[in-house]
Amino acid sequence: MTDRNEDRVRERAYAIWEKEGRPDGEDLRHWSAAEAELRGETTNEQARKQIEETEAATRATGVPVPPPSLASPD
Repeated sequence: MTDRNEDRVRERAYAIWEKEGRPDGEDLRHWSAAEAELRGETTNEQARKQIEETEAATRATGVPVPPPSLASPD
């Protein structure tokens, strides 16, 4: 883990600890929760970037249009 990432985890863990009323003995849980949140942010950023790259490569944008219904238009 880089120093920058560790600093981000530390700051987020501290914020979680404060939000929960500063309980004693929960430091590992707060650290793990902070790491998980930050991993989620990274995953979301990577997914967004992949979507943008795909849209640029295919010139497709926005939400995919579902196929027309097979039911009759009664």
